[in-house]
Amino acid sequence: MRYKCTCRYDGSQFHGFQIQKNARSVQAEIENALLLVFKKPTPIYPAGRTDTGVHALGQVFHFNADLEINTANLKNAINSRLPGDVYVSEIETVDESFHARYSAKSKEYHYIIDFGSYNPLFRNYRYYCKYRRVDYRLFAEALKLFVGRHDFRYFSRAKKTENTVREIYRVSVEREGDALRIIIVGNGFLHNMIRIMIATALEVARGRKTMDDIRASLTGETPLTAPKKLPPNGLYLMKIAY
Repeated sequence: MRYKCTCRYDGSQFHGFQIQKNARSVQAEIENALLLVFKKPTPIYPAGRTDTGVHALGQVFHFNADLEINTANLKNAINSRLPGDVYVSEIETVDESFHARYSAKSKEYHYIIDFGSYNPLFRNYRYYCKYRRVDYRLFAEALKLFVGRHDFRYFSRAKKTENTVREIYRVSVEREGDALRIIIVGNGFLHNMIRIMIATALEVARGRKTMDDIRASLTGETPLTAPKKLPPNGLYLMKIAY
């Protein structure tokens, strides 16, 4: 029996989703809970990995089990064995052909930048921008340059990925008081890609880079010089479409 699960987690105290030696991970917490439920090691297969400090409201993973259990009961059994910063919000049985990673059609991420006064209660859940002279209109226009199919090799810290071509379906910016919510939907993302994209657009909005700098890097004409990367605490994996 194959189970598809959607989960949420606060990434503040995790060193990313993937299991790591001597570091706390979301995957390890979930697999430990499944070990207690099924009394045997049960590996999970996620739709993707998130980095240290990144949050999720719509991460998806699947696992296989010999037992067929009512999904509502299974959800309660798993959640009762998970720590408070991880929660399985939905479980459903799926066909054996389903794969959380390879069956995904698109992923939606949100990034929150706050230009208001610092609030320590939110320090792990948004990026408090120290820059004040930011052209918000130019920022939104710069982000729109990423829409489409491009080679994002210069907008990633990926070292072993051979294929760096990705397609961005939609980018939008919503104002929420003193904060901006950046919404990015694409078919996949490279390591640190979103955080570098938004940081680069912010540099354009500050007059430190130009729109042509982004265009030249996307076409491969010119590497992105001294690319910056925004911190992970403002980034959320919101939804995965299948």
